[in-house]
Amino acid sequence: MRGLKELWQIFEERFPDTGLRKGAFAAPGRVNLIGEHTDYNDGFVLPMAIDKNITMLAQLRDDQEVRAYSLDYGREVIFSLLDLEFEKEDFWANYIKGVIDEIKKMDYYIQGMNLIFTGDIPIGSGLSSSAALEVVTAYTIASLNDLDIQPVEMALLCQRAENNFVGVNCGIMDQYISRLGKEGNALLIDCRSNEYELVPFAIEDYQVVICNSRVERGLVDSEYNQRREECEKASRYFAERLDHRVLALRDVTVEELEKEGGGLEEITYRRARHVITENNRVLMAVSALRKNDLETFGKLMTESHYSLRDDYEVSCPELDLLVELALKQKGVLGARMTGAGFGGCTVNLVHKDYIDDFIANVKKAYDQETGKDMEIYVTWPAAGARELA
Repeated sequence: MRGLKELWQIFEERFPDTGLRKGAFAAPGRVNLIGEHTDYNDGFVLPMAIDKNITMLAQLRDDQEVRAYSLDYGREVIFSLLDLEFEKEDFWANYIKGVIDEIKKMDYYIQGMNLIFTGDIPIGSGLSSSAALEVVTAYTIASLNDLDIQPVEMALLCQRAENNFVGVNCGIMDQYISRLGKEGNALLIDCRSNEYELVPFAIEDYQVVICNSRVERGLVDSEYNQRREECEKASRYFAERLDHRVLALRDVTVEELEKEGGGLEEITYRRARHVITENNRVLMAVSALRKNDLETFGKLMTESHYSLRDDYEVSCPELDLLVELALKQKGVLGARMTGAGFGGCTVNLVHKDYIDDFIANVKKAYDQETGKDMEIYVTWPAAGARELA
């Protein structure tokens, strides 16, 4: 990743100085520690920001034009704030345009700007490079135009940008953690109320290690829609049988599942069991972190993987192999797939004294077994969106 001094040199070579306000900003990617496929069931998730970011440098213009240059794609897109059209060719520009569109809908007046951005969040790995681009864009615009957009409001407008302009029906988790993350903390999000709570993640002796399977997540869309339907079916079933209000599987307890779930088809029962037990695991994981009980936290991570593999069936052979290899290594407290599934990454909690061995052993065994040259990223609970000095 280029340093800030070099990035400003590139910026100044590319754009003339307008004499107006300028600045450099960053927003991180994320990894979800536990709480998978709970978001659309009104449940709980526990992501953390990672030490990989999108960095944006920008300066206001005295007109309504935006010139946006992506260092990673080597492409520039020029457009007017008055004419925001969907970009078919340079798809990345839609995240920027979508954010601008949502800010304009809030009746803020904004000026044009010149900007460059670059990132070290691996594209397509499930670590939310798109949310980071949205958040850093919103943070940049708000800072340079002196707009009073509160953190939660900013995360929500970025989600709307992805839903409305980009056309991806994402939940709130990625934008929340990218904007609201704080160094040394995970973020508990209630996906029903959108309330959130910082949870201290004191891992002095441990680090989070992310293993990228390098498997493209090809089945996600069709399988995702199917899982949502199965969850809704289970939710309707319990709503008819329980004597309290059931709006989503979040409202069903493990005891109620076991007592009343016998009439469900076997596959629907297993889908419901994953979601209901996963919500429990998130809350138990938060409790473990508050007590600095990393062993319990690690066990819950691993249980989460087995539930995703067996009950929810969204893993794949490569992710299962990565978890299996991780759990054989010294100093590993837990391992699980993270993200929607069918590829992408696993997340592991590894003692810092064993990280080098972990990387060497898992990489070698995985490469031998699959022929894929995987990537491994070591990280810690990092800071959310911020201005760079």
